[in-house]
Amino acid sequence: DNVVYDRFLGTEQFNIMLQSAFVDVGTKSALLKYTGLIQDEAVKTTGDDGVSQQVTVKTGVASVGQAIVPNPVELAPYRTFPEVEQPISKFIFRMQEGPKAAIYEADGGAWRNKAILNIKEYLQEELKELENIEIIA
Repeated sequence: DNVVYDRFLGTEQFNIMLQSAFVDVGTKSALLKYTGLIQDEAVKTTGDDGVSQQVTVKTGVASVGQAIVPNPVELAPYRTFPEVEQPISKFIFRMQEGPKAAIYEADGGAWRNKAILNIKEYLQEELKELENIEIIA
């Protein structure tokens, strides 16, 4: 499995994971931007209220600014057949000094039910010309 949950990764490894194991929907591009622009050792723990965090990001060639890390985030990891629409799920996104980033599943496993329905819809569409086939899901 290419997706690492519940563990902090360096921002380079985190970016590679996002680009290779997630569909281009939801807040993926925003996370790539945050983790790509963050400065080393820049995560503010003083601005951490348990839900949102502040980080220092590069805003230009030589300037920096404060940014609030988005939470929760919506991402669609590749978790079912590639032909089927990947379900979008909520994740908690956290950062640590280093800088490091992590995502934590926050949908209670609801993505599995959506994946089952997406598989059913895909099979119904692909097999619609065949008679006497009932897809149960």
